[in-house]
Amino acid sequence: MEQHYEPEQKATSDDVYAVQAQDDRIKNVLQQIAPDNQLMDLQWRIKGYVRDVQSGTWMKIEKDAPEPHPVLVSRYISYLSSILNQNTTFSNYSSQEINAVMGLIIKWIVDDLDSNAEIYGLEDDYTERSRIGFILLNSVFSSFKRAQNGAESRRIFKALNMRESLSGENENKGGLKQALSFWK
Repeated sequence: MEQHYEPEQKATSDDVYAVQAQDDRIKNVLQQIAPDNQLMDLQWRIKGYVRDVQSGTWMKIEKDAPEPHPVLVSRYISYLSSILNQNTTFSNYSSQEINAVMGLIIKWIVDDLDSNAEIYGLEDDYTERSRIGFILLNSVFSSFKRAQNGAESRRIFKALNMRESLSGENENKGGLKQALSFWK
C-alpha cells in the first residue's frame, strides 16, 4: 500500500492577516456582549454618565445633577445580572417569549420605582423615573432582540466557522468552535 503525503501549504501574510482580523472582530463582538461590560455600562448610565468614545472614560452629563440613590443602582444591577447574561444572549427566544418576559420586567421596574420612590429620592421626579426605566428596558430589550430566533448564536458561530476556514483549523483539533458547539 502506497502512502501519499501532501506537503503542508505555507500560510501567506495575507492569510495570517485575515485570520488575525477575524480574531479581532470576534473578540470585539464578544467584548460588546459580555454581560459584565453591559452591566458596568448600565451602572454608569443610570448614574447619569456618558462614555467619551475617544478616551473611553465616563463623563457626567450634568455636573450638578445628583446621582440616583446607591440602593437603586445596586438593586437594578443585581436584578439585571440575572437577565443580561450569556444564557440570554445565546438563547433562541421567539417574539412571543420576548414580549412575555419584557412584560414581567416592565411590571417589576414600574412597581419597584413606585414602591420605593421615597427611598430612592424620586417621590416627585417622574422624569428621572422614566429616564432610569428607559435605560434599563432598552438594554434588556436589545439583548433579547439579539437572542431572537437564535440570531446572536448563529452570528458568533458563523464568525467562528469563517475564522476556522481562513486559518485552516480542523474541527478535530479542538478549536474554539468545537468547544462552543453545544450552543448550536
